[in-house]
Amino acid sequence: MPRKIGVAVVGLDHWYTAFPAMAEAGKRRDTHLVAIADKSPRRLSEAAAKNPADQVTTDFDEVLSNPQVDLVCSLVNTRDNVKVVRQALKAGKHVACVKPMAMTLRQVDSLIQLAEEQRRVLYSFDLLGRQRAEGELKSLIKRGGIGQPLTVYQTLAGGLPKAWPDSKHPGWWTDPARAPVGAWADHAIYTIDMLRFLLDAEVEAVHAEIENRRYKKLGVEDYGVATLRFTNGVVAVVEDTWASDQGGHWTKIIGTKGMIHMDPAAFSDPVVVVTARGRRTLKPRGFDILRDAVALVRAGKAKPSPARESRKNLATCFAAYRSAKVGRYIKPS
Repeated sequence: MPRKIGVAVVGLDHWYTAFPAMAEAGKRRDTHLVAIADKSPRRLSEAAAKNPADQVTTDFDEVLSNPQVDLVCSLVNTRDNVKVVRQALKAGKHVACVKPMAMTLRQVDSLIQLAEEQRRVLYSFDLLGRQRAEGELKSLIKRGGIGQPLTVYQTLAGGLPKAWPDSKHPGWWTDPARAPVGAWADHAIYTIDMLRFLLDAEVEAVHAEIENRRYKKLGVEDYGVATLRFTNGVVAVVEDTWASDQGGHWTKIIGTKGMIHMDPAAFSDPVVVVTARGRRTLKPRGFDILRDAVALVRAGKAKPSPARESRKNLATCFAAYRSAKVGRYIKPS
């Protein structure tokens, strides 16, 4: 068996992703959790207690220079991610990082250029969105199982994020100095990736309503609804909010000959397909946080950078925010 890939988790700001990344790195047969680093001793201690690692430190430089580390999972906030990713790439490491990966598209372009020059994988976790569309679901759409897809409706409603599992503070997600977007893009970026992959189409224009409907003094929005028009004619209505205490997540895809329901609150099955022939159930794979990044590292697929796909997702998000300001459809940059 090839040598295990040494994984380091640098930063625990995005703990929602950091926790499963640490757990998977420790249990996969092809990876080894080499290091965990965070600036907070308390957070670091709690994380390391559940995820044994060879190196546990508050010093990022120690980890990024560790020769046993092959893949750095940078899960600091978006602002700080740019520096960590740049340092990791220059140290010859592959990188899987927080989403959004940068505050601006110019910063994203700079990181992509560096990754390709270094011939190192740069992967952002917004690309996990396409894992929802893999297997039977993708095959169904491709062979016309619901006819021609017409419209997608997606809602993810919930409360404010938490800085840490036991915290009452929303953390860096609501600080515009450390996050370029708020509630809408926080989750919509995954949906954009899923739909681009599922439909084999790009977003050609976006129209959005983005605002603060509950938390008026929040630094970023708590509510957003956007209409995405795809190059194959599909229209998607995407709602993502932090304004609802009783949240939920569902997706519906309407075609000319059927409908797909991905609604855990209404159906006991993960994906239900309804056509004139009746009802059937699909069972897509669950999320595997590290699977795609590790596969890219193993295959040496660093160029063109997978981060180019993340750039498209983020450009679509930014177009939605511009649309909300000017009140018209905007083409992604």
